[in-house]
Amino acid sequence: MTSGNGITGNDRERKDGKEWMLLLLSILLAFIIWLLHSLSLQYSVFFEYNVELTSSLEGRSRSAASEDLLIVRGRSEGYYILRQRIGRRKTLKVNAPVTALVHKDGDAFSVTCENIKSNIVEALGGNVDLEFIVTESMDFNFPRMVSKRVPVAPRTSISFDGQYMPLGRIELRPDSVDIYGDARLLETVDSVMTMTISASGVDGPIQGISGLMPIRRVEFSEDNIYYSLNVVRYIEESVDVPVTSVGVPEDKDLIVFPSTVRITFRRIFSSTQYSPDDFVLAVDYADFIKTMESELVPELVSVPDGVISWEISPRYVDCILLDNNGGQ
Repeated sequence: MTSGNGITGNDRERKDGKEWMLLLLSILLAFIIWLLHSLSLQYSVFFEYNVELTSSLEGRSRSAASEDLLIVRGRSEGYYILRQRIGRRKTLKVNAPVTALVHKDGDAFSVTCENIKSNIVEALGGNVDLEFIVTESMDFNFPRMVSKRVPVAPRTSISFDGQYMPLGRIELRPDSVDIYGDARLLETVDSVMTMTISASGVDGPIQGISGLMPIRRVEFSEDNIYYSLNVVRYIEESVDVPVTSVGVPEDKDLIVFPSTVRITFRRIFSSTQYSPDDFVLAVDYADFIKTMESELVPELVSVPDGVISWEISPRYVDCILLDNNGGQ
């Protein structure tokens, strides 16, 4: 049917449906705006946390979890409160000085929450404006552990730009750490490794901080290691250097073939020029007598400053020992 104004029943139903849809969307939008506004406001509520306490008790585990709950009251934004209420109870990692821990019995220690209030505030990280702490004290078990000092080894994946190379080894500070754990387990650990230190196209000194590769049931005295590596630009050159013999008795002659070898070396990029006289290559009579071999590896006795690495060609020289009648 058509009404007096020319609108059919179907048209009116479609119009009413659109109006209801707009109304529902408006209500939903208003609810979202209200929710976002409410979550941005601050509220004073109670929070519950599990606590993992870290300390430096000598000869004991560095961290322990308490079965007691930490209950505090504080002000926080609705977003943070909502995150705390959803899912499993969150764990608060608190650092505490040894002086705050009271030994009860065996491995059991107790800590008064007011004594570590500043540490709790630091662990909350500014998310909660702490008003007061409900929990009076918490108990922790710090089992005894043996320790030993082991070196830290760098784990690297570093590539260098053309004509750049490291000058020396990568330096670590500290270069050794104390590890804690079961005695039998520590017997199998002779070093700890850094996380992989990665860099590519390096054309200058690098430095940074790296964590340590975790070892199951082993704790470290340090969490992070500072590393540095000096990187320089180099040029490659070659010189022919005579091979001398040292330590030869007066009545003997040690003849070397070939008498001259080529040294190919890398040096720090500079305008300095090197000559064969700047290098001293020698074979030792004592080494010849000990080995009784005719071939020896010449030793680079003297090398000028700025030379980083070198190779000798040929690698071995032949040696012949003769009597020197003139020396008698």
